[in-house]
Amino acid sequence: MSGTRTPWSVGLLVLLGTLACCGRTEPQDPGVAAMRLLELALVDEPTDDQLRRAFHPVPSDAQRAALLDALSALADVASLRVVDVVRLADPDDAFADLAALLPGGGSAHFTVRLSRRMEEPDPWRITWFQGPGVEWPAAGSGSGDGLSTSAPP
Repeated sequence: MSGTRTPWSVGLLVLLGTLACCGRTEPQDPGVAAMRLLELALVDEPTDDQLRRAFHPVPSDAQRAALLDALSALADVASLRVVDVVRLADPDDAFADLAALLPGGGSAHFTVRLSRRMEEPDPWRITWFQGPGVEWPAAGSGSGDGLSTSAPP
């Protein structure tokens, strides 16, 4: 074989070089975990194990139908990619911004909130996501902490 490389072998060398020089300290980062949304959106019926690996807390039976509806809204997007990941003051809390191309043209942006569960091999789990026409869990669904305001007395 001559000294020329195929595009596939060049791509593999670039990937291996990137992994070697970066030295990831975590088995998974929040951006990778956020991309699981597209993975799950392309599955007709995610298994309990898939949901456990992607979400925290695991959706209850009552929340599951709403989650599947929200995921189906993502099934038609193309080229979903991570735009930015922001870690908050609490190192176990992060937001990932995703961008996607829409089937009719244009683009959409999605925000995913994640929490880290250190006891897991892939520690980052989705706790909330929102984009054009989709939010899970929906605002006012009663799950998780929220902000509220009231008029002064």
